[in-house]
Amino acid sequence: MELKNYVSLCKDCRNRQGFIDRKNLDEPNECFICNNLMSKLGTISNTLVARLSDGYEFRTFQIGVSLPSSYIEREDNIRSRLKIKGRNNIKNQFLLNLREMFKHALLKEIDYVSPDIRIDLVINEKNEAFFNIVPAPIVLACKYLKKRRGIAQKSKGLAVTRNQILEDLQGENSFSLEEVISEYLKQLTLGEKVKFSWIGGEDKESLVLGKGRPFFAEVIGPKRRVLTEHNISLKENGIELCVLSTSRMLPQSPLKFDSTTRVSITAERLISIKDLECLTSLSGRTIWFRNKKKIIRKAVHSVKLGKIDGKNFVLDVFAEGGLHIKQFVGGKEYCEPNISTILGLKCECLSFDIMDVWLRDQHALEVFQRLPIRKNVNERKGMIWG
Repeated sequence: MELKNYVSLCKDCRNRQGFIDRKNLDEPNECFICNNLMSKLGTISNTLVARLSDGYEFRTFQIGVSLPSSYIEREDNIRSRLKIKGRNNIKNQFLLNLREMFKHALLKEIDYVSPDIRIDLVINEKNEAFFNIVPAPIVLACKYLKKRRGIAQKSKGLAVTRNQILEDLQGENSFSLEEVISEYLKQLTLGEKVKFSWIGGEDKESLVLGKGRPFFAEVIGPKRRVLTEHNISLKENGIELCVLSTSRMLPQSPLKFDSTTRVSITAERLISIKDLECLTSLSGRTIWFRNKKKIIRKAVHSVKLGKIDGKNFVLDVFAEGGLHIKQFVGGKEYCEPNISTILGLKCECLSFDIMDVWLRDQHALEVFQRLPIRKNVNERKGMIWG
């Protein structure tokens, strides 16, 4: 049994069992264990290199392999009969050799924990190789400005193409922020899809001004990931996007923020400056309101009176992010205190615009390196770009 299988094994499989190799020993037509798979390693490596040279950007990689169970069973049978223990099996040797070939061919590094790209290789009984290439997602820290009304933040759930968005020059279809930004980022990264993690939101008819609203976009399956080499800003149909930085994962907890919101309000009767002076009492107050079944509280840092025109007036509200503006004005649902109650007359929010957004902590500074960070609620004039 030992002699029979010794002469019917290829050189790699002989050496792996610890057999002493003999000179001038002819290679068998078909290796008993691997069916001559080990001799095809170079071809498989070259095919993989060619596949990954087609537009994939990465610095680190990991390769996994699935071999036919019959290969492993034949090797186990020999080792059991000859009592061979503690040596690499065919799968480990094949994988180690392939990784080294690939590493030297493309000058990339192996990363077992968090690689830029993962390659899953399946070998069938005919030694045919099938590759599944899975790039790791990239998380983009971005900001956007919305300078045209009628643009919803979230997608309508319909399939949209880049050409449809570009052809909509008059903004008649009012594509959402998600749709416009998703198509742009997919084109930029050659990714498959984009998932969004918003930091606050606004109405469809609201503008977003100042330095913009920050958010995260996770691109799934990106071929391109070195975004510093590409144009990473967009101005399209009233939407301005800027990609600020990239990371491997989303923050573990939501980022806290403050925002200044310009609120246009109408009252049920004519109103004067004197009538509105009582609204300054909202500065420094905590607002309690109901969101679904939860009671939530948000801090109002300051309230500044703007233009007054008959029944209509404008307020600039500087508050903790997440304050429900329409509830805060009308008090229709539970919200205490609210503007209608304080004035003693029914008020309604006509519209509101986001004038600026300030992130509140050091972690935000690290993620959004070029967004303003609010260090103190009373030091708004000192905001800088990181």
